[in-house]
Amino acid sequence: MEKRFEKLLSCLGKELSAEIKSGFNDFESINEILILSEKPVRIYSKNKKIIESRKIISAEETREIFANLCENSVHAYKNEICEGFITAEGGIRIGICGTAIYENGKINGIKDISALNIRIPHEIFGIAERIIPLSDEGGILIIGPPCSGKTTLLRDFSRIASLRNHLTIVDERKEISGTYRGKASFDVGNASVLNGFIKSDGIRSAVRSMAPDIIVCDEFGDENDVNSAVFAMKSGVKIVASMHALDPEDFLSKPLAEEIIRKGIFRNLIFLNKEFKIFKTIGAGELNF
Repeated sequence: MEKRFEKLLSCLGKELSAEIKSGFNDFESINEILILSEKPVRIYSKNKKIIESRKIISAEETREIFANLCENSVHAYKNEICEGFITAEGGIRIGICGTAIYENGKINGIKDISALNIRIPHEIFGIAERIIPLSDEGGILIIGPPCSGKTTLLRDFSRIASLRNHLTIVDERKEISGTYRGKASFDVGNASVLNGFIKSDGIRSAVRSMAPDIIVCDEFGDENDVNSAVFAMKSGVKIVASMHALDPEDFLSKPLAEEIIRKGIFRNLIFLNKEFKIFKTIGAGELNF
């Protein structure tokens, strides 16, 4: 068993981890573990299999699991918690539900933790081979619904493209590289990683300090990202990023889409479906408003 799975199971307690072990021989098939206080735990696999635990997780156990995932140092994760998630070893991302604590109009913490959504990232080697040539033309935007494999594709793209390009990953949520205590958990080739930077800050910092050919980032999505990407593009840097949308029509309905296309940041748009298949690749110039 991989070290990251051993550590994760140790955080969940003996009874729950034993149930997960008995239900899944292949831990690589697990996508998500959803923990809800006073409810059975739901485990989702890649093949859409759902298993519910016999054990009901109490509110106290939910808080204990959360403390374990934070390595009993919740304060050290405060900045991430305020964003609604933490990232554990191996790039495992834990979404958090509870009661928000506001201070001066901003979230200063979350108390009474009532739900944890543990998302387990995966590596699939070679899936980016067919999109690598597109990066010679310019920037690439990978678009798809949640859990369609956008980050997995970016991860493999980084691994391959960094072998012949100076590539920097701006890893705001530490999901692409899975960096933990300064070390990447996944194979991202020769990429340098700016870890935990807000994307707009990280893109500008990468251009100024690392002089990359390509910058890779996840979840592209606001005007600050666009402005920073334009800054990078004018400096001769290509952006390869992802964005949430169901299909081309849904993408075009988003307020940011027109600006993205008009400013020419991305030469190609790649649309994924929920089965993690590329169903459409189009040049940005082919989209008209």
